[in-house]
Amino acid sequence: MNISIVRPYNAYGPRDNFNPESSHVIPALIRRVFSGENPLKVWGSGNQTRSFLFVKDFARGVLEVCEKNTQPNAINLGTDEETKIKDLIYLILKISKVDKKIIFDTTKAEGQPRRNCDTTLLKKVVGFKTEYDIEKGLEETIEFYKKNYLKNE
Repeated sequence: MNISIVRPYNAYGPRDNFNPESSHVIPALIRRVFSGENPLKVWGSGNQTRSFLFVKDFARGVLEVCEKNTQPNAINLGTDEETKIKDLIYLILKISKVDKKIIFDTTKAEGQPRRNCDTTLLKKVVGFKTEYDIEKGLEETIEFYKKNYLKNE
C-alpha cells in the first residue's frame, strides 16, 4: 500500500481561527492589531523565532507529498524561513497601516526560543519549495480579516 504521512508546521492564512480564546499567534496578533488595544503588550522579548507556512503552500505541499512520497515515513511540511515574533508584529502593523506602540513584557514567559521543523526530507524526496514568504502570506490573511471581521466589530 502506498501511503504518505504529512506533518504540517504553523500553517496560517485566510479563514484562520481568529477567535481570541483559541487562535494561534498570527491570527491572534492580527485581531489585536485591529482592536482598541494600545499599547499592544506582547509577552517576552519578541526575539523568539517561529517558522510559518502559508495555507496555499500547505495545500500544495500536501498534494506534492502524496504524489511523490510512497514510503511510510512522516515528512515535515514547513518552511526554513524563521521570523522573530517582534519582526512579525511590526510587519503586521506595516501591512495593516496601523500605528500602535508595542511593549515587550520581559517579565512574562516567551516560550521556546526557537521553533522550526527539519525540512530535509521534504526537499530531498519531494523537492518542495514555498511560493509565499511571510509578507506575501500576511497580506492575503490581513485582507481577508479586514473584509470579513472588521465590518462585524
